[in-house]
Amino acid sequence: MNERGMVYPLILTLCFIVLIFFSFLTEKVASERRFVYMQEEQLRQVRLIQQGVDRAVIWVENLAVYPSERILNVNEGQLKVLVTQTSVDEVMFMIEAVTSRQSTKRVKVYYNVTQKSVTKWVEG
Repeated sequence: MNERGMVYPLILTLCFIVLIFFSFLTEKVASERRFVYMQEEQLRQVRLIQQGVDRAVIWVENLAVYPSERILNVNEGQLKVLVTQTSVDEVMFMIEAVTSRQSTKRVKVYYNVTQKSVTKWVEG
């Protein structure tokens, strides 16, 4: 067997191995980017929910009629806040946060009006 007959299959095998390696790296980078994107979106949702809770607490102090609903447009998206009274001392905020990328998170927050503190936080 001559040397020219061995070089071609060797080069093809080497190219195939390099192709597999770069495909693996490309998929790894793409999955990391997707993960970072999801984390950023979750942080946006949490910030929106926190803004909704902060504003709802202020509204409760000035609000006399329940249920009450407000829709707010903020920098990172839109908040829909529904405030209902669950007992004499407690109100519930149903907050829906929709980010600018259209992902949604819903939270129910129970707030004790006399103690001025959140008693329960239920996501979903």
